[in-house]
Amino acid sequence: MSETLLKSSRVVVLGEPGAGKSLLLKTEFLRWAEKGDDSQVPVIVSLHNYDVSVDSVRNLIVEEFNQANVSGAASFVDKMLSAGRLRIFFDGLDEVGRDDRERVERELREFSRTHAECSMIVTCRTAVYDGQLSPDFDFVTRIAEFDDASMRRFLNNWNKVEDELNVNRVIASLRSNRDLMRIARRPLLLTIIAYLQSGDRVEAFGPLPNSRAGFYRAAIFHLLDRDRQLGRSISHYHGNRKLLVLQRIALAMHEAPAERVDRLAISGANVEAIIRALLPDFDLENHHVLPLMEEIVDRSQLLRPLDSLRSQYTFAHLTLQEFLTAQALHDSPSYLIEQYHRDPNAWREVVKFWCAVASVDCSSLVSSVYRDGSLEGKILALESLSDVTSVDSALAEEIIGYFLARLDMGGLEGAAIISALGALAANNTPRGNETLELLRRIAWEVPAERQTAAMLALAASDRQEAAAYLGELERDDDRRAGARAALRTMGEIAIPQFALSAQGRQEIWAIDALGRIGTPAAATELASLLWDHSPAARRAAWLLASLIRVPDVEEALRECETPESSELYDWLWDSSEVSTPLRMIAGRVGFLLDGGHLRGCVDHLDGCLPIPPVADEPIEVRMIDRRIGTPIAALGIERHRYNQDAIPRHLRHGRIVSGQRIYDWVGETVGQVRRDRFAEIFRKHRHLPNIYRHLSQMLPREVESLIIFRLVLPKDVSDPLGRDLWQSAFTPPPAPPVALRRALEMITLGFLTLLYVLAATRALVTMFSYQAQWIPPMHNSVESGGAFAAFMFFSSSVLLLFLVVYDRSLEYRSDSVEILIGLTSLFFVPCYLFLSFELVVAWLDWKAVVIGVALTALALLFGHWDANRRERDLANPFRQMLSVELDSDGITPGWTTRAE
Repeated sequence: MSETLLKSSRVVVLGEPGAGKSLLLKTEFLRWAEKGDDSQVPVIVSLHNYDVSVDSVRNLIVEEFNQANVSGAASFVDKMLSAGRLRIFFDGLDEVGRDDRERVERELREFSRTHAECSMIVTCRTAVYDGQLSPDFDFVTRIAEFDDASMRRFLNNWNKVEDELNVNRVIASLRSNRDLMRIARRPLLLTIIAYLQSGDRVEAFGPLPNSRAGFYRAAIFHLLDRDRQLGRSISHYHGNRKLLVLQRIALAMHEAPAERVDRLAISGANVEAIIRALLPDFDLENHHVLPLMEEIVDRSQLLRPLDSLRSQYTFAHLTLQEFLTAQALHDSPSYLIEQYHRDPNAWREVVKFWCAVASVDCSSLVSSVYRDGSLEGKILALESLSDVTSVDSALAEEIIGYFLARLDMGGLEGAAIISALGALAANNTPRGNETLELLRRIAWEVPAERQTAAMLALAASDRQEAAAYLGELERDDDRRAGARAALRTMGEIAIPQFALSAQGRQEIWAIDALGRIGTPAAATELASLLWDHSPAARRAAWLLASLIRVPDVEEALRECETPESSELYDWLWDSSEVSTPLRMIAGRVGFLLDGGHLRGCVDHLDGCLPIPPVADEPIEVRMIDRRIGTPIAALGIERHRYNQDAIPRHLRHGRIVSGQRIYDWVGETVGQVRRDRFAEIFRKHRHLPNIYRHLSQMLPREVESLIIFRLVLPKDVSDPLGRDLWQSAFTPPPAPPVALRRALEMITLGFLTLLYVLAATRALVTMFSYQAQWIPPMHNSVESGGAFAAFMFFSSSVLLLFLVVYDRSLEYRSDSVEILIGLTSLFFVPCYLFLSFELVVAWLDWKAVVIGVALTALALLFGHWDANRRERDLANPFRQMLSVELDSDGITPGWTTRAE
């Protein structure tokens, strides 16, 4: 959705109540804040404020900046609009009053044309929008409901920021209650469920209700009465009294006169007046007004202040206000009908809630809505049937029959009809079962739009029976396409049908459907497909390579049953993993990704002949788990590296190659420039199988850069990769050998300095024939060469010192100076060693000298070996690849840029 909003400059976002329209805009705002991109500044504009304090779109935007304490807001807005640097989010077109909506829609279109360079997004409830902003807002998109994997991710993320939540228990409760599962696919409802089922609220709230109205009723009362139920002394008023206050407040807000427009806010004075009017019935005195009001606001958080002065209040969500309004009108159906006919869009959800909460016959209200002459009214009557308390059966049959005959309507109305029929068929009641059977019969009719719509309605019911019916339809050649499309919308409910097609008939579409579901149960079914040599096994491997990034999926794979198999990479997964099934599944997935190309060739890569496998990964796979993709891609590319130089000339400095400069060059680009650069690198390695190129592209961008970096360097300047390095990457890194290196340097420098002092002493004594008691004379056998060695020692020392100082003063490296330093060293080193060791031997026995030098050399060699070992372990390329930081969803921050 985020990518869709970025690509289009004029977007209308539609969604059902509680689908997350406002949340989507706030999420886009947070993305902008995290990026720190000032090229376009977003602003969220609440359209329900339009006629309250401002009279134009421009002034509405200025008011938002004034509330954010931006100095000179008016001039700032004018400047940003002229430059096309505002990204304007208009939230809640459906919340504009009926009498002013046409004018607001007209001004939005004119504003869009006047400021064509600014991108704009408008949100609206699906039932209210009928193309009013066309053609200026040419792109319309709908917010999809949560699928099973999204619900699980949402609940897992809840655990990271809120009280402890038993995700598996909540998911199990939803699965056992299909009615609740259907409504929990909206973010608002799932948020309330997560809140009430986390921490110490689980026992106090009790089991989850099985209807939307029942859930709101229980949730609201729990929030109002939880302190008293838990025995907390901070609660002084019974929940029923606070509920009645909220009902009256909601009704007062919702029945606000059309000229005031804003039904989403109420003044603090009006709230106090409503409470004061109720106090005599509560048998309470007037001084209870403020304490009762504060307890409702501060403890339940259902009613929230809009400013620090608490001069205005609003409900936490419009849906809560609509539900409480329906409760307030429990005994006033005639008044509700009157209000609905006056403003259908504003009272639509109230009507649906009233039918669900009323303990009286709803036939008169449903009939009035159904016979008002509009298609929207008829659809509302159908939607009300799924939760209605009591309605005349003949009227219900008439409504159902009317829409079954018009299933092929299409468009937004057709989608609403399909959803309403599915909700009705979801009920395991005589009416629901009869509707399910009627839809099944229509689905077996001659393939047409009506028959396809019936299959989608069956899927919308979320019933196992419906999934079984669709499974039968899928096996019919004429109805296969429609049945598959319908099954894909059912999520986990359809897993048995997908598994039957995938395992029995090896059908790729079913395997892809399991991958799209992406839940632990779907991953378990995919794992069962890995153990043969079919294309289905390879497709399942690609999907699992992506899904295993999800912690819940990884946990489920630990419990899978796996057959014995030798065709897997047993070195691939972390060897410390205690679950044998998980190690086998990961190894089998890696084996299938490259067709066993690396089998037996991990330690001796140059000994294998390339057999390029054919890449057949499904298009849905955009990123795979780096614990699988990294070793396969890196070791595969390692085998096909040439021992030739692929380094661009501009990155060279003579024959010296800077690894950091090469890595910066590989990783600095994004988008198409990056792809073009890598394509040029791959052209120099023509025998590299395409599979490894694909694998590297499906890894996080930073990991891909590290792999391509090794491809650029020739083999003789970098250590080869192997499975020992890969397995060691999972172990804790050793401590950096800083102290050891410093000690080795000091010992080496001290040893060489001591030898130099000894050589200089012997040279001085030899050249000037100076005799000292503590300096023994040079042995006769070497005395003839001693004078020459002393002269060459001093001469070469002076010349070396001059050459080194001169070389350091140059801004470039001179080959001539380097040659002179080398030639001089040929004279200096032998003389230096000869003079120093001759004097030491003269002082000590030669055997002691040999033993001392050998021990010192061994200690230095061992120290350098241990330091090099630690540094190689720290510099392990695989360790660097695994240390790349990922976001909570397993994607690196740079992945979005790379995808663009």
